[in-house]
Amino acid sequence: MPRRPALLIVALLALGAAACQSSGSRTQGSENFVPGTRPAGPADVYVQLSAAYLQDGQIGVALTKAQQAVDKDPRHPQARTVLGMVYQRMGDAARAESEFQEALRLAPTDFYVQNAYGVFLCSQRRYDEASSQFDAAMRSPLNESPWVAMTNAAVCAQQRSDRAGAESLYRDALQRNPSFEPALLPMARLSLDGGDIAGARNYLQRYLGVAQHNAESLAIAAEVEQRA
Repeated sequence: MPRRPALLIVALLALGAAACQSSGSRTQGSENFVPGTRPAGPADVYVQLSAAYLQDGQIGVALTKAQQAVDKDPRHPQARTVLGMVYQRMGDAARAESEFQEALRLAPTDFYVQNAYGVFLCSQRRYDEASSQFDAAMRSPLNESPWVAMTNAAVCAQQRSDRAGAESLYRDALQRNPSFEPALLPMARLSLDGGDIAGARNYLQRYLGVAQHNAESLAIAAEVEQRA
């Protein structure tokens, strides 16, 4: 059975970008978080550390760093977001949702938070709510990488068995970023499953231009050659 794309990894990519943008700017006097304008502070370092440990599967350390981020700045939306993501990975849905909602209360138009909350909602099979969060994230005029939310929305569409919706979203993501790795391999699989062998080969070649083979890409390559 094909491996499904991972929502959480894409959310972590977005969160890491948010923390880097936050750390890279020192515009003063802004109480409402806008990506790229929040003054850097100690909480930002803990957010980045927590996201890195979470992506590496070190949940306990990620939890500690996320809690330290919140301790440093309880009103930091990214700190609340990464803590929610850790709780989500731990299977504590109630605490995860509480943190995501607090993050949105602090920064209701933050597309990074919207994207991560959408991932959580999709994991809870609350697909319509998830779609609303992804849609808000991808349409934000401040979002310079809408393909991240588009890809998450596509994965979520796949989980609700909406193949056409997923394919459309993946195509939109790749139209904006043709080399976005998390969208290329799923499109190769969808093309193959739809009988488009040439399309599958094209997406696979593009994927291999930015990533190395894994079990899924090898399986797709084998099927493409068998059916060519």
